[in-house]
Amino acid sequence: MLMLALALAAAAAPKPATPLDQCLGSGAAAQGVTLAMAACFGADYRRADATLNATYRAVMRRLPPARQAMLRAAQRDWIGRRDAACPLSTAPGAGTIEQLNRPACLAKQTRARTAWLRRYR
Repeated sequence: MLMLALALAAAAAPKPATPLDQCLGSGAAAQGVTLAMAACFGADYRRADATLNATYRAVMRRLPPARQAMLRAAQRDWIGRRDAACPLSTAPGAGTIEQLNRPACLAKQTRARTAWLRRYR
């Protein structure tokens, strides 16, 4: 019973704010200024990309040359799929929300790829 209570308490505990949450909750972004919010999402994507690149380099260091070539090709293919999954809509009426949607999508795709790379053998 104690274990169940501890598990429920842990699940109900607030999660620490991410850098994105902190950025969106402060300054002009907190007031809903699109350019400030876009800067927050852009910075979030850059953080995710830096983590991906560090993970990729670490994986490449431990692979033999033939496997490195395979992973390099797979990574290049993934970049095309990532970009296709996160198009920047320029359709009439798309609006300024695209300044938020695209970097948010890129960050999500990049984090998923980072998780995949961490499991790569």
